[in-house]
Amino acid sequence: MALRIVDLEITWEKLPDDFILPDDPVDNINQPALAVALTDSLAVAGKLSPLSITPTNYGICATLNGKIVVKAPDWAFIPEIRVERSQVERSYTPELQGARPIIVMEFLSDTDGGEYSIKPV
Repeated sequence: MALRIVDLEITWEKLPDDFILPDDPVDNINQPALAVALTDSLAVAGKLSPLSITPTNYGICATLNGKIVVKAPDWAFIPEIRVERSQVERSYTPELQGARPIIVMEFLSDTDGGEYSIKPV
């Protein structure tokens, strides 16, 4: 099997004003316990600052080869934003609005919603 190399052009552009994000739940004070534990561990370690955010289910945006791509991981750690928090309420564009996420997590499960289960597997 031959290795195929593909050139990717990644740019960091603000979402268009008319871009529709799904109405799925976004970050709120009722984060799942796993996300809260991750955020708390960063706080205890002294890694959170007033400019840090730990979003859950936020749209993280990029433009890949001219196409807008939005992914909403279950949890992420962004060490510094450079805009007002009100500008990153439902989505975040790295480089344009602050640092790239340095930790991104997607909780996995074989059943819908099971990733938050406390049952041993």
